Formats: sequence, structure tokens, C-alpha cells
Amino acid sequence: MLSGGSARLVARSSPVFLFVWVLNVAIIKHISQAMVSDLAGVTDFYYWKGIPVARTWPRKSTLPPTAAMLGARNSFVQSRVDLRSVSGAAREAWALYSVGKKQAWLDYYTSVYMRFWKDYKQYPPVVTDFTFFLE
Repeated sequence: MLSGGSARLVARSSPVFLFVWVLNVAIIKHISQAMVSDLAGVTDFYYWKGIPVARTWPRKSTLPPTAAMLGARNSFVQSRVDLRSVSGAAREAWALYSVGKKQAWLDYYTSVYMRFWKDYKQYPPVVTDFTFFLE
């Protein structure tokens, strides 16, 4: 990882490294299975916009979750349960509908599901009623 002083210096010289400093991630050359298995639980490896990066392993909060956090978690879990029953035609419809958007269809599906739950405190009928896509 970059230290605070060198990160600030690099951040001024290149906008790419500005994200490294703000997000506390390090750009790495590649991700190997050996790296992932050796540093599991210590370092988190993933691809950010196609760029291999590493960061310190996220720590679980010691504070109890709020009611809103529990509701959002339950909504996310329910979105995944409902996703299992999505037909191939509905998946294709979600994929076609998300063309031109910045998100993949699964991310778009999840964001619609979560946004509806946040606004109305119930699971979205359009997302769960897959006959909507067959019309």
C-alpha cells in the first residue's frame, strides 16, 4: 500500500492514482490464486473496472445493525431468492433492458429491487412478477 505522503504526491501528478489514495486500494500487476489463498482474511483482491487491485480486508462493524440496515440486508437476500426463479426469457429481458446502462443486468436488477424496497417497504411486483416480461 502507498503511504499517506507518497499517495498525496502521486495523486497530484496523475488522476488514476487519485482513486488509489481515496479508496485505499493498491493497483497490482495481476491476481493469482496463490496470492488469494496465501493472504485470505488479510488482503482483499478484486478487479475494479478491469484493473487488478488489492486492499486491506474489510472489517466487520462492532456496532449492532440498525433497523434500516437489517431491512436492506433482508431485501437483498430476498432479491437473490427471487432471482433463482427468474426464467431464461426474463433474464434476457433484463439483459436487453440494461443495454446502454453503466451496470450489468444483475446489478441493475438488484438496484431496482433495492430502490423499490427503500421507497415502499415491500418487494417490487414488477421484479417478482415475471409475466411482465413475457407480454
